[in-house]
Amino acid sequence: MAPIPNGTYGIVKYGEQHLTLQDAKAPAVLLPPTGQPGEQEWQVESLSNSNVTIRNLRHETYLSYDGVPEINKMLRGSSQATEWQLRQSAQPQTFHIVVPGGPVDGVELTVDLSLLRIFPPMTALRPLEPQDVRQAWQFAFHE
Repeated sequence: MAPIPNGTYGIVKYGEQHLTLQDAKAPAVLLPPTGQPGEQEWQVESLSNSNVTIRNLRHETYLSYDGVPEINKMLRGSSQATEWQLRQSAQPQTFHIVVPGGPVDGVELTVDLSLLRIFPPMTALRPLEPQDVRQAWQFAFHE
């Protein structure tokens, strides 16, 4: 059972930066509210194994990455569904979005900010630090 019900969510970091997909296969970036319908809305669907898929409402593509998961791999939209594990962080309704299946090269990978200092900030797979609430995402339910 996934930790949140199936539905549409805004996925937010630092209170105002929203996970955003500006084009179907574009990089997933962090932006303040854009006002573009669906660009910052994500359909979270629970799977029988308790993992979830995260699909962008506007572009109908999934939060994903190319090839195999590895540190610093950029996240983008993909027509292929990717499974994620939501892990409760220290704050309510706030989760780490983790690559399921255990460590890769000795570390678990989570969706976080890329180390690239460009605008808009990109997302990438980064080593999970469960105690670091700055790595976690708030899932704000949209009616």
